[in-house]
Parts: sequence; structure tokens; C-alpha cells
Amino acid sequence: MNRFDVVVIGGGHNGLVTAAYLGRAGLSVAVLESRPGLGGPCGAYEFLPGRSLSFTNSPGSLNPAVVRELRLADHGLRFVRADPTVVQQFDGECFLGWRDQARVDRQLDAFAPGEAGRYRQLISALERLGASLGVSLDEPPPALSELRERLTDPDELKLFTAVFEGSLSGLLTEHLRSDQARALLALLALNAQLVSPSAPGTAVGLMMRPFALAAAGADPGGGAERVALRGSTGLPVGSMSAIIDALEGCCRRYGVQIRTGTAVERILYDASGARGVVTSTGEELSADRVVAAVNPVHLFRDLLDDGAMGGAVRAEVAGTEMRGSAFKLVLEVDGLPAYAGLPDDVDPDRVRACQFRVGSSLAAIEESIADALAGRPCENPLMWGLIPTLTSPGLTPEDTHLISVNAWHAPYRPQDGEWDARRTEEFGRRCIDELSQLMPGIADRIVDYRLMNPVDIESELGLVESNITHGDMLPENLFGSRPHPALAGYRTPLAGFYLTGAGTWPGGYVTGTPGRNAATAILRDLSDKQRRQA
Repeated sequence: MNRFDVVVIGGGHNGLVTAAYLGRAGLSVAVLESRPGLGGPCGAYEFLPGRSLSFTNSPGSLNPAVVRELRLADHGLRFVRADPTVVQQFDGECFLGWRDQARVDRQLDAFAPGEAGRYRQLISALERLGASLGVSLDEPPPALSELRERLTDPDELKLFTAVFEGSLSGLLTEHLRSDQARALLALLALNAQLVSPSAPGTAVGLMMRPFALAAAGADPGGGAERVALRGSTGLPVGSMSAIIDALEGCCRRYGVQIRTGTAVERILYDASGARGVVTSTGEELSADRVVAAVNPVHLFRDLLDDGAMGGAVRAEVAGTEMRGSAFKLVLEVDGLPAYAGLPDDVDPDRVRACQFRVGSSLAAIEESIADALAGRPCENPLMWGLIPTLTSPGLTPEDTHLISVNAWHAPYRPQDGEWDARRTEEFGRRCIDELSQLMPGIADRIVDYRLMNPVDIESELGLVESNITHGDMLPENLFGSRPHPALAGYRTPLAGFYLTGAGTWPGGYVTGTPGRNAATAILRDLSDKQRRQA
């Protein structure tokens, strides 16, 4: 009963995606999850009594190919496509990310005359660069060193240098005049990373959309729903955890055996390759193929020994710096104030249904990250949030709402002491004060709340040092080096042993793309083996 074709370690969304594809192909698959529930940051978590939703606030990033190919709609997955997709406040006025480009351009030009043209010119240049580089999010990536060789156009070579070797601050300052437009792109590029925007390579986050568009052949104006991008797919009805519910249903449909509360203690292997796993209770599950969908640092530090792939590789991966800084707030409120600074002709409910971002300027972003890098919880936290009860009624009684906030740049190891109740409360109140600029009076509306510092998040979710992307997403940590040059492309030197998850290409966020790519690699290897034996 403990013999399978494939054992998947980790029941996060990428592990479930891999298992679903392999189960659909007719393989016998077991998924082992150490926590009591599936999904990791994307799964349902009871923050308050009777109030469950996911940690993540990544609307619209799920790869449409995953939704379509696994027929997740058959398992109840539905989306609401918010419009606008984002709201961000600058100097008391709200910028709204409408799907109508003309409405966005009018706001950009209000920041600085001609800013819309400069903004579009930069985005178009990045999209052309993405197309010329020929990097696909849906295939094993090339080595970073190969990319420059693919370019011949002098302007593209100059832009490549600016993006991959220069800084995000430098790129945005060169191409845009308004601090507001720069901040819009800075928050998108950096997100959860504890890396200064003035550091080399920080602009590479702006290339994920161009790579996705190039791979899908999508028209940026009209075909974005075919691409794995934030805002494209939409907000899942039932909160982000509805994605996990649908993936679980799909896995079970294809006979995947799912075991929660089952921690893996070590990987079994011999001279011919992977042979299965041993759980923390001593149970052995045998399989000729094992897939690890966990943080590579945890995997190589705790589940593998030097004999599996060599001591050097193990030490290098296990020693990868995480630099996590995530902090979580969930507020239950008895009413939702209108956002401050909305235009008079905009429906407040329509705006509150989309993602909000808090980060007013490039200088403020730089300062917040500098504080955290020095071990100080930042004074002006950067935040991304959703009000999931607006698009998913039923998460609370009708008279209350949940506000789900992900705050960044709360250092995992403060310089002057540990995360205790006092420090956690102080940082949480700082976040609420910042939210009050967008949502006046929100503090007086709170009827219950939950704060989770970085150590809490690591403990509850197993996220090493509270790093949601399993490591920095900078050029040297991406492409053929994610998580290590010897491990790129989801395959490893240990035959039958594969990697997936946020620590593999193309990195973190709720796309499911690493899970899909790992399954593709496994199925291709099986097909090649069968062809050789025929």
C-alpha cells in the first residue's frame, strides 16, 4: 500500500499542481504535507474564531493554463475580475489601476505632463526585450550568462544592462519623471524582497510580465487573461484558498493519495537514484520518483545528506540567505469607510473589491527596506491587501468584513531583541496607522484582529525565515541558477529526484507554473525512458 510511482513532498499549491498533472497522466501519486491543512500560504487558515482565509493576497496570478488543463472550474473554482485591479494612494489622492488604458494614462499625465507616454514607452521596451530574450516561464530556463548573447540590437543591449546589472531606482529615475509612477512600478518589482531598490539587478522583477506575454504570444492590450499575471485571472470566489480546494478535488479525482500531518524526515536513495521517503514516524513510502515542493534550504539542510548530490551542492543550497520580512494582519471590522482621495465619479464598493497597496514613494520604499536590512522594523511599512469578504460573501457574518494585509520589511531577526508580544503589537499598530491614511477611521471599526510576526509565520507555515518566495528573486538567483546551477530545470543529479515550488523557476507567487513545469519534466523523462526501452 506504500508503493507509488511518485511521492510529492509538500502540499502547497505547486505540489498539488504537480500531483494533479501526474495523476491525470495515470501515475499513482502520494502527496505528503506536514501541516494539518493543505496549501501553505494559499490554503485556508483560521486567523480568528470561525474566520478562515489564506495568508496570500496575490490576486489574478494563477496560470490560466493550469486552470484550463486541470479543469479546475469543474471543482468549483470561480473568479471575479476586479476593475480596477489595484488602488494606491499618493499625497491623499488615489491612483486606480483600471483595465481601460486611457483611464490609467490620464492619471499618469496628471502626475507629470507626458508621463503616460514615458510609462508606456518603458513598458513596451521591456516587452520587446522579453520577446528578444526568448525566455519562457513555462520551460526550464537558460543560464543568466546566455541571455546577453541573444541580443544584437544596441538599444536592447543597453536596456538589458540597465535591468540586469543596474538598479530599479536607476531605471525608473531615467525613464520616469514622477515619483508616483516610479512607486507604482517599484512596489510591483520588489514586493516581498528585502533588497534595496538601489541594489544591482532589482529591476528584473519588471521582466516577469514581458516573459509571460512573450511565452503566451498574448496581446498586452487584449489577451492578458491568457497570461499568468497579477490581476489577469481574477480574484477567486471563496478567497485564495478556493484555489487549494479546487486542486485538492482535482487530485482526488485522479486518485492522488493526500496525507496531511505527515512530515518527511529524509529522502531514500541508492546508487541508481531516488527510492522514496521516510516520515517522522518511521513509515517508508517507496517510489522511483520523488518531487520536493518545499523550500530548498529546508530540503538540503534537513532531508538530504551529503551522499545524495555531493556535500558542496548541499552546503551551497542549505546556506542560501533567506532574508524574509513578512508580517501578517487580519482585521475584522464592523464597517468599511470609503477610501480617502477617490474621484467623485467612482463607485467606492468597486474600488474596495480590488487589491490595495501602501507605499507612497521610491524614497519611502528605500528607507523602509534600509531599516529592515539594519534589523529595525520599518517606520512606514509597505503593504498589499485585500478585503476578501467583498468578493467572497460568507467568510464572516453579513455585518462584518475581513481586511487581509501582508506587510513587508519586518526583519526576521530584529537587532535589539526578539519578536515578542509588545514588538508585534507595536508594528501591527504602525501598519494600522498607515492603513488609516487610505481608510480613515478604520482603527475605530476593528472588532477583532490577528497579528503574526515573521517568527510566527515561519512556525505556522514552515516558511523559512518568513520568506514567501523561498529566496531573493534577483538575476543571480533566477533563470538557470534557481535554486542552484546543478538543480535548474526541476531535475537534479540524483536520478528520479525533482524539485518544484517557489524556490524553482520562475519563482514565487501563486501561479502554479513551477508545479506544472516540474510535472512536464517528469512526464518527458518517463516518455524518453519508455522510448529507449521500446
